[in-house]
Order: sequence, then C-alpha cells, then structure tokens
Amino acid sequence: MKEFTSTFASPDANKILHDMTKKGLLERVGWGKYKVNSSEEYLAKRTNIAGSYDLLKEANMRYALTGPDAVFFWTKGGYQTDRFFGFYPIHLKVEKQDLSKWKRFFNCRKKRFYIEGKPSKQTLFGVFYVLYSEVGFEDEEVGGFCVTPLRETVEFCQKNIYSFEPALEMLDEMYRLGLNVRYMEAKTNV
Repeated sequence: MKEFTSTFASPDANKILHDMTKKGLLERVGWGKYKVNSSEEYLAKRTNIAGSYDLLKEANMRYALTGPDAVFFWTKGGYQTDRFFGFYPIHLKVEKQDLSKWKRFFNCRKKRFYIEGKPSKQTLFGVFYVLYSEVGFEDEEVGGFCVTPLRETVEFCQKNIYSFEPALEMLDEMYRLGLNVRYMEAKTNV
C-alpha cells in the first residue's frame, strides 16, 4: 500500500487497489498488502476455458458442440485450431425454440455470446459462445458433453480441409474411418 501511494498520487488509493483486485490484476495477501498477478495468472483467472464448457451442463437445454469444438472433442483434445486464450469461441448448435432461453442463460451469467448470422454489437474476445440456431439436430455424448456426430464432424473437416486436414488424419486413425488421409508437410531441399 505504501509503495503504491508513494508512486501513484491518488485521492483514494484503497479504492484503486480494491478495483484492481476485483479485476484480477492484483491479489490481496494481507492487511494493506497486495501481490501483482503475472500476465499468465491474470489470463488464467479471466479465461476459464474448462469452466466455460462446464457451464453448458448447467443449462438444462439441448445443445451440440459443433465445428472446431466437435473436432476438439472427437480428437480427445488432440487437435485445436483457430483460437487462443485471447480469442476462444465455443461453437454450439441450439434448438431454435430455445434461443431466447439460451440468451437469458448467458446474460444471467454475464457471458458473452453471438448468434450466427446476426450482427454483433460488441467486439468479441476471450471466451465467448457462438450459437447456431437450428430445428432438430443430432448429437452424441463425447467426454460428458453433447457433440455433433462423428460423421458430421468429418464433413466439417473436409469442407475446411486447409485448417483441418491434420485432424482428419487423426480421426481416421482413431476411429478407423477408411479415409486414407495422410497429412504430411512437404519436404524441401533447404
């Protein structure tokens, strides 16, 4: 506290330190003592990816993880692309009739979401949900979550071959699909 007030002139240093603690930039370790969180600690606290997936189990509504998330689950976490801690969309198919319930669900939990095909009113970063509103869809249980079927996931990979060819090879090996996909980087003379 003393170091802070001697470095930063402020009419209410306690309020600033309290706010910085609430935001996760600092951690209170004792009376008037704070520890600065590293960028890794800050991001880990602000971007709880596992918790964001677990939240889906609380919804009590039908969903299916789709696209890159389906690939991630079917490869048992072995293939991940198109995202990182600063930009982590979670792709969900939801029943069209439940769309307003999903909106309320995420709003009540202060989670950001985007409805595919609708204009976004905010810049999306960190973890957020992309909702694909559909009437009737298939899903299968994979690792305790509802995921689009393997067949549909393979089709997604084939349509997006430049990003997902390595995943196709993994899926082919894991589930003996007979796709005969061999992803190999070209060897050069360099």
